[in-house]
Amino acid sequence: MSGPVLVYAPDRGIGDLMWHLPTIRAIAATTPEGKVVLVARPASRAAEVLAVEPTVDRVLYAPNYKDKLKGVREVIDFWKICRAETPRAVWILEKIDRPAIAAALAGVPERRGFGLGHGQETFLTTGPYLPKSMRPAHRIDKLEAFEKAHGLVVTSREPALRLDPKALVAVKARYADRPGPWLTLGIGASEPARTWPAERFAAVSMALADLFPTVFWLGGPGDAARVTPVIAAQPAAGRDVAVFDLPLDQGAALIALSAGFLGNDSGPLNVAASVGRPAVGLMGTSPVPAYSRWLSRLDGGEGRIADISVDQAVAAVRTRFTDEAWANRDIAAA
Repeated sequence: MSGPVLVYAPDRGIGDLMWHLPTIRAIAATTPEGKVVLVARPASRAAEVLAVEPTVDRVLYAPNYKDKLKGVREVIDFWKICRAETPRAVWILEKIDRPAIAAALAGVPERRGFGLGHGQETFLTTGPYLPKSMRPAHRIDKLEAFEKAHGLVVTSREPALRLDPKALVAVKARYADRPGPWLTLGIGASEPARTWPAERFAAVSMALADLFPTVFWLGGPGDAARVTPVIAAQPAAGRDVAVFDLPLDQGAALIALSAGFLGNDSGPLNVAASVGRPAVGLMGTSPVPAYSRWLSRLDGGEGRIADISVDQAVAAVRTRFTDEAWANRDIAAA
């Protein structure tokens, strides 16, 4: 046995990465060392998200390109990775042929992938492949079919993301004086069609003041200009807390320590479900399926997130708060 097992996961979002995590763990479980090397897109931020994941030994990044030579460049990039790592096997969690071509050119002896009737199958060594009929299926359905076909054991689709103990300590120290229960609002998103208006988040916060003495508005630096004036206009000064500067591991820790989460269909929503926090998702285009028992969805219809009303969001949070007895969670840092 020489070289690691590589898992190639080419999707770009943090949410996509969470969907793949049970599959990655199942592949790792088939190896004597219990670990794989993950090859992912930089936008997935996999090295940060999976920094303490025991089944991922390392994360390597394979950029995606948009120019006319993107296919050639991706083949060369992954060929270089394979030559450097000399893997004994490559698992490609997609139908694209570029990583399969690169692995074949690099002489990787075992190559597995979705297939789906695409050219990828020509360069794979180990089937079975997913049938063409599954091309329109959601990624989670494809992963489940792939796991079954290759004898991978996945007992739950819950990602159960591991948290960095240092991040938990930092967040606890930073917000130790904030009364609970905490509600975290995920106000950022990758595109306008997935972004609920900040004014509606403000109205939800006010309507839930009897349940949550502290409301965190979690976003990135790019959200500050849009959201800060809305927070400043809230009547209860200091209750709504802007959080635009946390690194990803501490953002996950904040969500994990909160009583619950309400937010746009974005990375933090998937993180909330992945760390076992009750999460209500506001769905826009291409709504994420309710793959986790922690996740419930509000869908405005036909991909229009703006059709979701404040009253609907308040009712969804209030109902789950009561039915599930939401409370802050105290997680041991070590």
